[in-house]
Amino acid sequence: MMYKKTVLPFALAFACSISSSVALAAVEAGTVLSAANIDQLYEDTFEGHKIKDLLTEKVEWRIRNSGYEMKLVHSKPVKLSDAWYERSQQNVGNVTINEAGGRIDGWVGGAPFPNIDMNDPEAAKKVVWNWYYGNPRGDVMNVPNVAYVLIDGNSGIERVQNWKFVRYTMKGRLTGDQVEGDGSELSRTIFVATAPSDIKGLGTFSIRKDNEQVEDVWAYIRAVRRTRRLSGGAWMDPVGGTDQLQDDIEIFNANPTWYKEYRMVGKRHILTAAHGINSAWNPDGTNEAESFPTLDLSKAPYWNFNQDQYEPREVYVIEAIPPEEHPYSKKVIYVDTEYPRIHMGEAYDKKGDFWKMFQFHSYPNVAEDGSVDVRTTSGATIDFKRNHATVFFPDTETWSTNTPGLTADDVSLSVLRATAR
Repeated sequence: MMYKKTVLPFALAFACSISSSVALAAVEAGTVLSAANIDQLYEDTFEGHKIKDLLTEKVEWRIRNSGYEMKLVHSKPVKLSDAWYERSQQNVGNVTINEAGGRIDGWVGGAPFPNIDMNDPEAAKKVVWNWYYGNPRGDVMNVPNVAYVLIDGNSGIERVQNWKFVRYTMKGRLTGDQVEGDGSELSRTIFVATAPSDIKGLGTFSIRKDNEQVEDVWAYIRAVRRTRRLSGGAWMDPVGGTDQLQDDIEIFNANPTWYKEYRMVGKRHILTAAHGINSAWNPDGTNEAESFPTLDLSKAPYWNFNQDQYEPREVYVIEAIPPEEHPYSKKVIYVDTEYPRIHMGEAYDKKGDFWKMFQFHSYPNVAEDGSVDVRTTSGATIDFKRNHATVFFPDTETWSTNTPGLTADDVSLSVLRATAR
């Protein structure tokens, strides 16, 4: 699939799909898929796709057995910034994968491989590289307030934590200088708990190199009020107190060369919240229902985003095989074909059994400087073995992209220390 600005092919494809399926019963927008009607609607169509074909095996299982409901809305194209497309096209014919170096050579920003050929034996790997380098989240992703909600599938919300997340891109920047520093760093990230008091300061500062080396990661140790450098395997470690690994941040959070193999399963359409409700968290809510309006807190397992909205999106389905020391035997990721966004993922244990499901809801946002970035409205890591989930909601009112005045020095070890204290 070619990343391009025009939406005409999308409109034509939509019109053709509708005309070719007039003989089939069409489901109306606004319909809510649930256990009560899934059999009735199973063979019917929405935007030319049979309902059964829009549901992955695990999503269908959740609808039938786990209280999941999905409100259908019509799909809309996602148009990113002109600068993102222009840089992506500059990469055509100029970018190569440097496996030994653990990086892409010749990349100038945007997607390193904007034209994916499904017949290319490296198609899956190139899609992952597009995600890793071309993720359209802005040069600075500054999210000072994120609610992490820990949910027990039997009893509901256990506790709510607040975290701060800042990621500063050092290379392939679309604003200002293309490269900051000496070119050895790809990004810097601070991820630190800010409340409640018993976890305040728990967090990390990491530097991701633009090579095969693992991240440099430091953690703040509250007991001694000091920072400590972590081992090279920290990217596979759990995020304290949650159901996530560091590698589960944004569903996939590894240098592509750290995984052993990528397998292209194919392309298909799935239902996902690519234009999700962006007020999914109300920090001023007086109760849980007001605070988290897209969650269905009326019934177990309490982590279903039943009040959000879902549209058909075409995705690449890719199996990612991690190293032996990784807790998972594989991840399956569902990557949008229109832009580098992972909407959903699955993790399997060492026996090959289904373990966790990841879902990320998002929306295209016009940033403060007029550029377009893709922002997460909510997300979940659901551990079906534990019957437990970590659900998170960024405060979209305080989120800023390409924050004026924020520099690389503001994403540093000293800032982690100051935030933690």
